[in-house]
Amino acid sequence: MSSKLDIFNNLLTFIFLLIFLLPILFIFLNLFTPATDVWIHIKTYLLEEYVINSLIIVFFVALFTIIIGTSLAWLVSMYDFPGVNIFKWMLIIPMSIPTYINAFIYSGLNETSGIFFNFFEYLFGLGPDIYNLYNIQNIYGVIFVMSISLYPYVYLLCLTAFSNQSYSVFEVGKSLGLNKFQRLTKIGIPIVRPAVIAGVSFVIMETLAEYATMEYFGVPTFATGIFRAWFVLGDDISSLRLSSLLLTLVFFLIYFEELSRGRRNFNNPTNKIYERKKDIPNNKYLLTFVCSLVLFFGFILPLLQIFYWISYSFNEINIYFLTKLIFSSFSIAIVSAVVIIILTINITFIARMTNNFFVRLSTKIFSLGYSIPGVVLAVGVITPITYMEKSFSELFNYPPETILTGTFVLLVAAYLVRFSTISIKTMESGFNKISKNYDLLSSSFGYSKIETFFKIHLPILLPTIYSALILLFVDIVKELPMTLILRPFNFTTLPVYLYELAEAENLSSIGLPGLILIIICLIPVIILSRGIMNNVTK
Repeated sequence: MSSKLDIFNNLLTFIFLLIFLLPILFIFLNLFTPATDVWIHIKTYLLEEYVINSLIIVFFVALFTIIIGTSLAWLVSMYDFPGVNIFKWMLIIPMSIPTYINAFIYSGLNETSGIFFNFFEYLFGLGPDIYNLYNIQNIYGVIFVMSISLYPYVYLLCLTAFSNQSYSVFEVGKSLGLNKFQRLTKIGIPIVRPAVIAGVSFVIMETLAEYATMEYFGVPTFATGIFRAWFVLGDDISSLRLSSLLLTLVFFLIYFEELSRGRRNFNNPTNKIYERKKDIPNNKYLLTFVCSLVLFFGFILPLLQIFYWISYSFNEINIYFLTKLIFSSFSIAIVSAVVIIILTINITFIARMTNNFFVRLSTKIFSLGYSIPGVVLAVGVITPITYMEKSFSELFNYPPETILTGTFVLLVAAYLVRFSTISIKTMESGFNKISKNYDLLSSSFGYSKIETFFKIHLPILLPTIYSALILLFVDIVKELPMTLILRPFNFTTLPVYLYELAEAENLSSIGLPGLILIIICLIPVIILSRGIMNNVTK
């Protein structure tokens, strides 16, 4: 029985690994195919622009998110000022607005349906001339939107790192004559370096993966180049070659992140958290203003614009169509999340209960899925399937037909590859909290591994499973590039619809569907903020 179970476990892991690695291998194997005229054109005239723009955006978004996220975490952790307890969790909230929605919102602010346009027209009579004063649809706008959307990833990690450090560490610095700024640069920043690296690594991955913001702002990058090579120029080879270059850059950054983080660790032996004794600054209202300013641009202003759009286009809202959109988004997200949960629970359980090197190595590989840009993954999934369908058609001499292309199977498979990381990390965390003694005790009573899971592990893991389901559901609901490329014909989700409205310059209609998507994205943010606050204040 045990050997049969091991065979099944290895087979399941192998199938999962094959689904995961096939798109990646196909992308890199394409490098050995002959170059097309389109690729020669891209390489000669466009590739340099893709590389330069991508690197500039990544560098400055990383820099600004580090500055904003680290500074805010330091302020709310170390100082007492009006509203600090509210800002501590509210500064995480901008994470709930997808980057592409912020791009549409800030573009719309200076349109005739925007708050800024109407505000300046009402006060100063500037009218359409105001557009030229703050045009945001350029590389500077991309950097701003990405920074204000993604800084919470650095902030929430640094917040935990700062707040859970020993009070004595900072007292020693104070006794040595270090001023507040020196304590930040010489003690605070080195302490949170691993947290900063982890946070900014995620920011970089999200920046490289972003398509809609770059496309709408008219800034050519790797992501837009991959999409255009596939859909506009119709050349899958060029699209795959660009994907391989971007994927190589991503894997290099992953390696650099692991190398940079090192093994540095700062313990809190006294368990005395610095938050319990905060400094009261002389300019405490200035700190309130700084936090308010970031929160205003990151969440309040976009939300105001959303509500303004709703009031502007309220009579044009098609409730039936909107309900259909919500149902489509919810159904594909729920089905995909359940499939991912079932598979990843099996994989993590197998890794826990066996010493199988193959299984353990596979779980490490699966953890890389989230780092693969959605547009790259979509191209990597659809290209080999299209190739195989074409080959079968030629081999068996029947008219070309799509078997998997344009079906939900491919879409769910792509979601599985990219978002399994979330579920695996969450489930591993849940399993690690269950003592191994439970397994030994269960074995001594004669329970099999399967019985041990259902009788002991599953009841304990239920809260973890619910959390993973919620996080998966929300990430899938707001996913755009993969859905845009792999969706079945006439299947539209909320992000796809929002993108189509923006492309058609119908920004005023974004209001209600955009608000619904933001509310959905608030769910994991609330879960994260509660977890962070519990960790910080306990």
